[in-house]
Amino acid sequence: MLNEHRHRCQIWQTTTWLRERLHEPPCVGELACHAGLSERHFHRLFTELLGETPADHVLRLRLEHACAWLAYTEFPVMQAALAGGYDSREAFTRAFHARFGCTPGAFRDRLHALRRRVPPQPPAGLGAPGERVLAPLRVAAWPHLGPSALAVTAWLSLGRWGQAHGVLDAGAVPVSVLYDDEVITPPGKCRLDAALALPPSRAVPDDSGPPVWYELPGGRCVAAAYEGAVGGLATAWGYFGLRWFPASGLALRDWRLLMVHEVADVPTRACDVFPLVMGRPIRCQLCIPVDSVPAQGMPPSASNLTRSSPATQTGMSEGWA
Repeated sequence: MLNEHRHRCQIWQTTTWLRERLHEPPCVGELACHAGLSERHFHRLFTELLGETPADHVLRLRLEHACAWLAYTEFPVMQAALAGGYDSREAFTRAFHARFGCTPGAFRDRLHALRRRVPPQPPAGLGAPGERVLAPLRVAAWPHLGPSALAVTAWLSLGRWGQAHGVLDAGAVPVSVLYDDEVITPPGKCRLDAALALPPSRAVPDDSGPPVWYELPGGRCVAAAYEGAVGGLATAWGYFGLRWFPASGLALRDWRLLMVHEVADVPTRACDVFPLVMGRPIRCQLCIPVDSVPAQGMPPSASNLTRSSPATQTGMSEGWA
């Protein structure tokens, strides 16, 4: 059992590593080597854990990245094809139709219609977006696959681990790491990591490890404070990500979006979850990593990158205070 748990952790670690290399994805043999497993064992465990083969996983993620270009820019479909690793529009359209059941153009129209339905005014509980500079974060994370609203088990695992090792204190920063766009990715395939960022000086026993350790890169981001029920987060993200960000003039720096939480909101017992489900307010910051030009494979915003954005008018501040 211990070996099986350790091997599953190695699969999660490898899928995290893979997502940073989708522009030139490693072959299955390289992935297995990175996980320290035989290719056959890696393929079996990967498929059991993620519900798809490594090849299907890579294909889906690259197509979904291409979808982001269609959803959040006005660039030609060929630009989306290149972002997905295709060198011809025809091959991209065939693969896209097989995955999404429609042409790239029809998908773009559908997403643009969704964006237009988002109310132009921010929802209650969401503050005005402003720029921040985020330091690099070393995180211990429990991945969750499925709708973010069902990530309770991952958060309980994180909370119990943090409490057991005395690291769930004022020096820790709880973070939800959102890997996928729930508008694009099937709900059952969306990945969220319940993570705890720890100072580099904080020592944790090697044998206590969570499924995944990694570092979130620091840098510029736009953040909006949210205070309200957990159930209101979807509406807040809808406005921030679908209405505000495409008009901001900023470009994505990292596919992973963040929610930075307060330590007091991390559950350590099952009974801690009930008040949250019943609507006890939480406080967090919704965070989108940004730059003035897109990183490799990232779509810029749909607007002109050279024009002033609402975020740049609010000033810069260090950290989360």
